[in-house]
Amino acid sequence: MNKRWNRRWLLRLSLVSAGTLVAALLAVSWNKKTHAQIHTPVPMTTDWSNRHMVYSAPSSVMQAWRLQFEPRYIHQLARRNAPAAQAQGAQ
Repeated sequence: MNKRWNRRWLLRLSLVSAGTLVAALLAVSWNKKTHAQIHTPVPMTTDWSNRHMVYSAPSSVMQAWRLQFEPRYIHQLARRNAPAAQAQGAQ
């Protein structure tokens, strides 16, 4: 009789533990977003000047401040960093 009681107790304990684990995993992953939900495409128009204007890294703070208002520089940064972001998403 005692062995039967121990088996039932062990079965109940394992079922409660498994249920608690499943509930905890569901609660943790409830608000997680996938890469496709986070990624929003940014449309960029390009013309011949985007291919012929190549910016080097700014050498001073003043030059960096001026370049932050230059749309071609911002587009160049986005294009150069886009393949790395897409490669990480594919893995």
